[in-house]
Amino acid sequence: MNRALGLIFVVGYLVLCFATLAYWLPNFFAVNFLHTPEATYRYLAATGLPFGMLLVTVIARQSLKVYFSVVMFFQVFASGAFLYAALYAFYFPKQANFFCAAHLFLCATGIIWNLYQHRKELARFQRAAEAAAA
Repeated sequence: MNRALGLIFVVGYLVLCFATLAYWLPNFFAVNFLHTPEATYRYLAATGLPFGMLLVTVIARQSLKVYFSVVMFFQVFASGAFLYAALYAFYFPKQANFFCAAHLFLCATGIIWNLYQHRKELARFQRAAEAAAA
């Protein structure tokens, strides 16, 4: 039952992500049609791609755990709060520079840390499965 419920939640999450993307993407292109994209860290933070990659690594790592991780929740909460503040102050460069840089730093360190820990946990599960099969 837990596996089926978990599968339902994961599929529901994926459907929600694609629905959000389908709603957001046309609005993004409509608003930014006349603006040329810039290769700056402020625009990179505003795209939401680093935050999305952080969320994917948190989901992958949380899927291996049998309990809710408060540390990963605070990773997502802190980087989401900095992203919100960066978007809110986007046209005020002095404030936006700090919030965008902090958001990108939290996302980058979170992604690296989560990928490293995910590899370790996956190897531990594989060793336990091999030991149980032997």
